[in-house]
Amino acid sequence: MSNTLSDKKLFAQKLALGGYFALTVILIINIIWLIPSRHFPTAMVLLIIVGPLLFLMRGLLDARVYTYQWASFLALAYFAHGISEITAYPEMRFGGILETVASIIMYTGTIMYAGYFKKERKTLKQQSED
Repeated sequence: MSNTLSDKKLFAQKLALGGYFALTVILIINIIWLIPSRHFPTAMVLLIIVGPLLFLMRGLLDARVYTYQWASFLALAYFAHGISEITAYPEMRFGGILETVASIIMYTGTIMYAGYFKKERKTLKQQSED
């Protein structure tokens, strides 16, 4: 196993986790303090928007590649949500920008991690055959 490949995988994991936790905190702050919903209860909005992220936490912390692959899809949904906040609501622009940036970081980290994991697995398989 290549030491640089292992280092790259660790960097990708840290990047994905940083984006994940940043996105979670940004969403909670937006929903509770910055722009609370006028039409729906705060708890319901938190459950709907932040809830899906909570399902990923254990798998991301345990470095399960399958969870990283699914997290990349979910990051795209939060990217779309951030873009919609930027364009639709001028008062939510700053929060939308932060959400979009955090989702891009999370997406980049999860995709990189999954790719490096597959390369590492392929390398180990080739070494075991030799």
